Amino acid sequence: MRILVFSDSHGDSESMKKVIKKFYPDVALFLGDGIEDFLVLEKDFPHTKFFSVMGNADPSDSGVLERLQTFDKVAIYMTHLDNLFKIKEDREKILAIMKLNAQIILYGNTHVPELFVSHGITFMNPGTISKSFGFRTFGLIDIIDNEYFCEIRFADLLVL
Repeated sequence: MRILVFSDSHGDSESMKKVIKKFYPDVALFLGDGIEDFLVLEKDFPHTKFFSVMGNADPSDSGVLERLQTFDKVAIYMTHLDNLFKIKEDREKILAIMKLNAQIILYGNTHVPELFVSHGITFMNPGTISKSFGFRTFGLIDIIDNEYFCEIRFADLLVL
């Protein structure tokens, strides 16, 4: 299973569309701040499943703040804010997520890509897909036989 992870499009749905066309994912995830950009893509890609959370710059009625989804037995927790930039150090939040059996925590907001493992959980911030903020980045998760592989990709290095 192939999953694309986007965040912080801030009006740039075209960059997400080009990446989806390049990778043909099974699932596309969006971590907020431009949720309306993401939602318009669903009609263009009927074979891709779309899941999102809203960000601090999205309308307050545009979705949920956090979500736990399981794909091929891999539990992924999604949020926009990394608990006000402290989720990595917030022991109680980490323990709560561990109790949910989340293996991957996805977050956005900072526009800075980040990928690391802590407490046995993979953390990924895909950065921003918006061309308005310099370089465009996104996340890629491949799930094969209940194992997952996460990476950050630079959209500007792709021939789009």
